[in-house]
Amino acid sequence: MDHDRAQLALHAGELTEAVIKPAEDANGWVILLADASGAHIPYTGHTGTEKVYHDLDQATRTVRELGFETVRVEEDF
Repeated sequence: MDHDRAQLALHAGELTEAVIKPAEDANGWVILLADASGAHIPYTGHTGTEKVYHDLDQATRTVRELGFETVRVEEDF
């Protein structure tokens, strides 16, 4: 989901949560947006492909810019 669509969906009440987790195929973090059914939709920024952040702080800032008040970070140990 791109940036503009994510903001619209959040403000329309279609998104319930933002989750940041390690990227599976790259060294960094990805943002997943959860909808009301619990499905996770990858955040694509403006590129149309899943955006990978190499800095957790930058990923968190992006979630806040989208309008989420909280973010959940998942990390496998």
